Amino acid sequence: MKKAARLAVCGIITALSVVLLFFGGIAFVLAYIMPMLIGLLAIMLKRTFGAASAWITYAATSLLSFVLVPDKECVLMYVMFFGFYPIIHDSLNKIKISPLKVLSKFLIFNIAVFAAQLLLIFVFGIPFLEEGEGKWLIILFTVLMNILFVMYDKILVVLTRLYEIKLEKKIRKLFL
Repeated sequence: MKKAARLAVCGIITALSVVLLFFGGIAFVLAYIMPMLIGLLAIMLKRTFGAASAWITYAATSLLSFVLVPDKECVLMYVMFFGFYPIIHDSLNKIKISPLKVLSKFLIFNIAVFAAQLLLIFVFGIPFLEEGEGKWLIILFTVLMNILFVMYDKILVVLTRLYEIKLEKKIRKLFL
């Protein structure tokens, strides 16, 4: 029963994630919000069923979304960062040296966003800037994304704790 329940939940979350990524193409801002929301589901998977289930769901969602979701920016934001970051978040928080912990988080985030933008431009042919837009928008985008990341990192801590207190026992009882 445990393996069947875990597989069923992973399959349902994978399907839900692909649908939400599909909706991420409706508006520009949703291309970033939907991957963040879907990444939060990884908290539940990791805490309830283990990291392996979260990684398998991440991989399945990534592969299916590349095939089924037309908005590649939304997909790449999920694949390159927001899909796996909640899974590794606890491990990064175990780093004892605070500056090293913060530096590693920002390094992972900025490399992922930079790589996603490079893939969008050079592989998918989606330009970052339209003709006539200033290069200062790149700096503004980078600053805003880093602010968004700080908020997301704080939200992960709060939601993980909230899940532990309010839902984890109920979900474990339901599925395990």
